[in-house]
Amino acid sequence: MPVENGDIIKLQFKITLEDGTIFDSSDMRGGPIKVQVGTRQVLKSLDESLIGMEVGEEKQLILPPEKAYGEFDPLLLEKIPISQIAQDHNLKIGNQIEVIGPNGMGSPGWIRLIDEDFVIVDMNHPGAGKTLTFTLKVIEKGLDPEPVVNPFIFGCDGACEHHE
Repeated sequence: MPVENGDIIKLQFKITLEDGTIFDSSDMRGGPIKVQVGTRQVLKSLDESLIGMEVGEEKQLILPPEKAYGEFDPLLLEKIPISQIAQDHNLKIGNQIEVIGPNGMGSPGWIRLIDEDFVIVDMNHPGAGKTLTFTLKVIEKGLDPEPVVNPFIFGCDGACEHHE
């Protein structure tokens, strides 16, 4: 029976960059992930492509930035004084750091430049601006829901404007 909207499935995936480098995969996350189709636990483009797939079927999608994680937004580069960064952070280009906004909420960012007095932190999703190839394989279907659903498995909760 094909996957339908609302089904809870186990999904194996691999995401590669245009040069073939693996960007993310279920193997990197410890194995297949469980998602409820149609609830935007994954990117909208992936949610839609899962409908109609059969258990054991593999599908490959090539998604441009606007269908994946959006375009790179230079306004999401933050210049943060080093004095505002906790002493226990390992300041190294490429390292992830949590940035606390004015509302007290934390968001992940990646260090892109280190200067004597400040760092530049990139708040874009690491996949922003990239054309990505998603290889998807439905492993199981008809599973029980998780007690608490994680809306950020790989994607966002639907509030991101690049999903519309």
